[in-house]
Amino acid sequence: MDIKPSVRRRFEFIDFQLQWTGSIGRKALQDQFEISPQQATNDLTTYLDIAPRNMSYDPRRRSYVVSSKFKPKFSSGESSGFFLHLEMFHQGYRTKEEIWPTRLPEFDAVAIASRKVDPKILRSVLDAIDAEACLEVRYVSLSSDSETIRTLCPHAIASDGHRWHMRAYDVEKDRFSDFVLSRIEAASVSQEECPDQRPDALWQQIAALKLQADPTLTARQREQIEIEYGMVDGVLELPVRKAMLFYYLRFYGFDPLEMDGKAMRNKSSYRLKILNLEEIETCLERRK
Repeated sequence: MDIKPSVRRRFEFIDFQLQWTGSIGRKALQDQFEISPQQATNDLTTYLDIAPRNMSYDPRRRSYVVSSKFKPKFSSGESSGFFLHLEMFHQGYRTKEEIWPTRLPEFDAVAIASRKVDPKILRSVLDAIDAEACLEVRYVSLSSDSETIRTLCPHAIASDGHRWHMRAYDVEKDRFSDFVLSRIEAASVSQEECPDQRPDALWQQIAALKLQADPTLTARQREQIEIEYGMVDGVLELPVRKAMLFYYLRFYGFDPLEMDGKAMRNKSSYRLKILNLEEIETCLERRK
């Protein structure tokens, strides 16, 4: 069925309310999307035609209530969809009136305290990526404890879960590296064309990170972890850009810098193990 994006969005809202609050009425649609009562009625009627087993009208409540046979039609139905609204509210990106949960539970969330990225610098980075141009930046490096002017050719931005960085070709060092956006103190798009460069192989190549529950756990504990991570046959396989592999390992509780002999220590704070450690070590360019 060909449905306009704006209408599909309202149908997704109906899905959300039925799943997480158990009912949906015309006024909720009106308030959320600033539509007329007639349009809200049409939306509810059309949704009911598409998914007749999802809800039924309760004349006493003057709203539709969820059916025991409810299945999300226009959303994934995953809990992450609910949590996303809480996170946007908590971080200040949405007001209480703008998020979808109408019954807001008492909650809290860890807010990462990090240096903000200057919007002007981010715009320069985005312009450089779009124009395939170089940036002249003043960059503060913690590894070398220096502040230098560098010529960088960015082609992508990425998040490690805590902060955003750009993936860029470093003209002076003739290599691709990650540069934390909050450490760029000044940036301007260069008028000179980017030099010819080899492809960023680590960005383009994909590695398969295979994780399993720690074998030293009991069978019941392993089963629980496999359920929590949605493992298939006891394995969680993640396709990961090689340039992002270090960050993925840290995200899943590993410390790639902590060595056990000549390999990284295969121990996660989340009771996980790397099933293909030798392959991952090769991707980290520690084994040839």
